[in-house]
Amino acid sequence: MGITRKSNRAKEKKARRLEERAAMDAVCAKVDAANKLEDPLAAFPAFKKYDRNGTQMKKVMLTVFKHNHGAYQFFREALQFEIDETSPSMSGCCGDDCSYEILSRRTKHGEASAGHTHGGGHCGGCCH
Repeated sequence: MGITRKSNRAKEKKARRLEERAAMDAVCAKVDAANKLEDPLAAFPAFKKYDRNGTQMKKVMLTVFKHNHGAYQFFREALQFEIDETSPSMSGCCGDDCSYEILSRRTKHGEASAGHTHGGGHCGGCCH
């Protein structure tokens, strides 16, 4: 009996592996198909000067919930993101009432224009 039970477990494990592999293959096929599509924004003149991988972003911004201490610490310490000037805590409109911070980090393209900033002011849509 012990051999049969082990054999059944092995068969179940193999079947699960095959299902997972088939699911992953299906996802990869969808990604490949999506990557072969033309960029729909290329039809608009305003977007023609940008390509998918060649944009020269000056700053990367993200929103992190204050209660997500792990993510907040990761972005601030490991990736050196700073609290952005547009964040509710910096603009002073919400005080500690907002549940999130906006973090940002300048790219190499944004370092040259780092002296040009926009003032804080109201964040225009926070948690009131």
